[in-house]
Amino acid sequence: MHRYETIFVVNPDLSDDETQNVIQKFTGIISATGGVQLKLEDWGRRRLAYKIDKFNQGYYVLVDFAGMPAGLMELERNLKIDDRIIRYLSVKTGVNVNVEALQQELAAKAKPVEEKPETAPTAAGEEEAAPAAASSEPEPVTTPEE
Repeated sequence: MHRYETIFVVNPDLSDDETQNVIQKFTGIISATGGVQLKLEDWGRRRLAYKIDKFNQGYYVLVDFAGMPAGLMELERNLKIDDRIIRYLSVKTGVNVNVEALQQELAAKAKPVEEKPETAPTAAGEEEAAPAAASSEPEPVTTPEE
């Protein structure tokens, strides 16, 4: 299997439900062709760098997946014929990848972010002393005006 990243831009005039249906359609194609979706990033509506057709904005989606070249060809064929897709781009990011190792690596990266401990309450003196110690500039002195 090879690893790919595909970014596609969806018509911004679609409702949120229709946009989610488009995203599910293309992630389903990846699964149906034997691919494994590793990551899905929904970037939302953003301004396009230049006007495409009549659109100044687009809904961006990034899919990182592992699959066979035939699966990528099927995904791109469907992206090309769907009128709801403004643009797309696929890039091969790896050759002969181990899918299980990639999934474990991505899960390990996501775990520390999810399990971020809440900041424990500390003494007020410690919190106030740290910023003063970090700053090498003396604090300005203000004099009362009479």
